[in-house]
Amino acid sequence: MENSTQRPEHALPGLIRKVLGSPHSEQVIKAQIIQMASQNLHVPEVTTALLEVLPLTKDKETRDQLLRFLSALNTSRFADTGALFQALLDVYRQEKDRDTRTTLLYRLQESIHQDPRLAVFFVELSGQENLSEQERIAVQDTLASLPVITEDIALAALLKNVNAPTILQLQAIEIAEKCPSWSAQMVAGLQPYLDVKNDRGIRFRILQRLAAARLLEPAYADVLIPVLRTDNDVLARHEALNALSRIKPWNEAILLQLLWSSSHDGDAGIRSQALALQGEQPERTNEQLISMAGLLATDRSEGVRLTLLQQLKPVMRIAEIRNKVATAFAGNPGVFNDEEFNQLTDMLAPYAGRDEQVSQLLLQSIKDLPSTSQRQKVLQLLIGKISLEKMLDPVVQLFTREHNEVLREVLFNQIKALSVSRHPQLVDIFCAELTEPGSPFRVTCAGILANAAELYAQIPPALEDVLLYDNERELVRLCLDGYLRPGVDKKFDVLIQVVKNELIDNASRQKALDAILKLSLDEHQQETMANALSGLKPGTLKTS
Repeated sequence: MENSTQRPEHALPGLIRKVLGSPHSEQVIKAQIIQMASQNLHVPEVTTALLEVLPLTKDKETRDQLLRFLSALNTSRFADTGALFQALLDVYRQEKDRDTRTTLLYRLQESIHQDPRLAVFFVELSGQENLSEQERIAVQDTLASLPVITEDIALAALLKNVNAPTILQLQAIEIAEKCPSWSAQMVAGLQPYLDVKNDRGIRFRILQRLAAARLLEPAYADVLIPVLRTDNDVLARHEALNALSRIKPWNEAILLQLLWSSSHDGDAGIRSQALALQGEQPERTNEQLISMAGLLATDRSEGVRLTLLQQLKPVMRIAEIRNKVATAFAGNPGVFNDEEFNQLTDMLAPYAGRDEQVSQLLLQSIKDLPSTSQRQKVLQLLIGKISLEKMLDPVVQLFTREHNEVLREVLFNQIKALSVSRHPQLVDIFCAELTEPGSPFRVTCAGILANAAELYAQIPPALEDVLLYDNERELVRLCLDGYLRPGVDKKFDVLIQVVKNELIDNASRQKALDAILKLSLDEHQQETMANALSGLKPGTLKTS
């Protein structure tokens, strides 16, 4: 007869699932089931059942008991640890209690080498925003325990902890140190940690690691140069220089920094160290010098710019270099202080007028110079040297933008001698000055425009403006001469106003009257003229 009675240990897995998985089971019964399970761990089905119900158990007391129980188990009891770790991961994701979550993390840390999923889990967790500080410490401590760190893991830890407390930043650096190599991406991730606001120990740890390297890529210059520029700690700058010397080959930015540090650093030891490093460099090629000249447009450090200018001054004969210098100046001339400005203009002065591109760039720079004295100096470099025919447009633009009367006069004196028939862009400029009551150039403009009144449509209205509203005799006379030229459409209302203007000379009034008499007047205009003449003293003007 077949014995259908189950052995107790064989029935236990079913009880575990039924009792522990039910929210209605009494607590005392659950405790008894857990006790029975602890005595039957040699049965694989028992541990399997416990792992199945762990994520499903809702009441905290039972879950905590199970968690402590399972976490304490020797993993050698499991033929396949995957189920255990999966259960612990599932519980962690459901758990709300911070302390329990932290305990779970440290339990998983113990087995980080047993299941590749755990490393992936900790990396993903390191990027989450909602971890408590204790959880984050546990996560990074786990990652730091790995013998080798991939670049992705290291970079994620660095980016995550840029603004974290010092202890977390230090853990991020420890993780990065386990990465076999630091690529350009790693360099970018490390750079914020060298900011002077961060802990000195963290900064030194990075700098010393770099200084100890046999060879560094040029990308590290972007990390080290800001330390040499901004860090007040002499030892930090010393380590940065040591690290800088490991970079091969040196690029233009490194060469420039060595020049700056050797002459401007506040510490004599740093200056001496930078000077010694300069002795190791080969003679600079034209290509390097041209690239260094290009740094003028991007480097915002005043002392560095001056150092760079001093290095470039002897090689300004090279066209590419002086054009780079002029381009950098014209691109943002306002950033150069007076000493730099004077150095720049002295370097470019010999080429003003000789080198068309340099002249063009100098002209272009004037509009953005904040100081009148600086604008005047650049103008003095150019006036008399440049071909105005080739550079008229920028000169005209400068004139229209300039507010200083002295500089406006310098510019006006350059353009007034040009023919408006050959340079029509001057017509609007002269018309604007003529009709501006406060302009000191009105009489000159009147004479220029009068001789071309019939050539451009915008000239007669400007002349009319003067004839209608001005009383200055020479100005009115010049404008009237232009207005009366053949080919100019003459208006009765304008001419009669000149006739009635007793403040101007009678010769001009007579010319205006003679012109009216040649017009075909309607009845109203004839009456207006008669009224105007009737008020005059006899013999003032002649009508025949």
